[in-house]
Amino acid sequence: MQATAFFSETYLQARARFLAAADTAGARIASYENSHAMGPGDTPLFTDTAWFGPADAGTVLLNTCGTHGAEGYGGSAAQLAWISEGGPARLPHGVAVLMVHAVNPFGFAWGLRGTENNVDLNRNFLDHSEPHPDNPLYDELHPLLCPERIDDAAVQKMLAAGARFVERHGQWALEDAISRGQYTHPDGYHFGGRAPEWSNLTIRRIVRDELALAHRVGFIDWHSGPTGNGELIHLCFSDPKAPGFSRAASWWGRDTLDPKTIDAMWGSKRPTRCGIMFWGLEAQLGPRAELAGAVVEFRSAQTKGNAAKAMRVPMLERWLRFVGGFDAPEAPGYFEEIRDDYAPRRQSWQENVIANAMGCYEATLAGLGQWAREGLRAAD
Repeated sequence: MQATAFFSETYLQARARFLAAADTAGARIASYENSHAMGPGDTPLFTDTAWFGPADAGTVLLNTCGTHGAEGYGGSAAQLAWISEGGPARLPHGVAVLMVHAVNPFGFAWGLRGTENNVDLNRNFLDHSEPHPDNPLYDELHPLLCPERIDDAAVQKMLAAGARFVERHGQWALEDAISRGQYTHPDGYHFGGRAPEWSNLTIRRIVRDELALAHRVGFIDWHSGPTGNGELIHLCFSDPKAPGFSRAASWWGRDTLDPKTIDAMWGSKRPTRCGIMFWGLEAQLGPRAELAGAVVEFRSAQTKGNAAKAMRVPMLERWLRFVGGFDAPEAPGYFEEIRDDYAPRRQSWQENVIANAMGCYEATLAGLGQWAREGLRAAD
């Protein structure tokens, strides 16, 4: 099948194709309905799982997509390609795969990055009973970043204020304050929430129930967004001195995980982060199982020529949620702009996504096969 054939036009189509392919391949399937939100046309929303391989496998690849909603198209296509191209029949001995389709089904269905509560799910995995991390520079930026209008005059006013902020604090401080995660402005950027989101609780439930027998867990969380054309960026959030980091490096190459490589591919020094799902699941698995893997980004966006263009897509999502509404006359065009950043319809992008994803699956599963053999030797 041609690579482009694995890409769907809507969340509903992606879900139906994932479930049909998983069923045909003999997977054990489970579905979890989000009763707190609906999709376009009041359609119900689900996170679905498919288990391939031995039910009692001690070594499992946990593969997720749609953590950041609109970014789910590339990951869904990658999952569908792996299933459809015979991946389940080529699993190494003692290895299973647990695919989770649409961790954040609201964002996937509507074509937005955040959840139904405007929460960046990858800032939500922390202990909400404790004081949330401070982000005082975001408090200063918030009024500047949230104009009621997004015409040229409003954007230029915002950019001028941003330039004054950069003069005081520096460019990296601006990028870090916006994207690290903030817990004070529910209508702002990268809001981490004040309690666990439905998607957070659901993926934790899946991990608890499905990975109860696993001692070795590989992890690929498909994302998209950075400028490029389907190349992979591996963001390993393990402690660089921990065994999980070394194991991921053995699968994908230490240079691949090197911060210098990542910053070069990202286009700038990456900001800090709070509440990453990787850390939440790593802590949940705890001493019982080791987690090794990464958030893997498909580079997708076109080059942005200036700061106004760089800020446009997050501004559009916020405007749709809190100003104009999803049924505004401008909404169809704005949704399409957002999609073009995270899931462009370029043939070259789609072909590169599938080729690179299949290579990533192959390397990861080969590494998991080796890890499973090590586990058997240790048991003997």
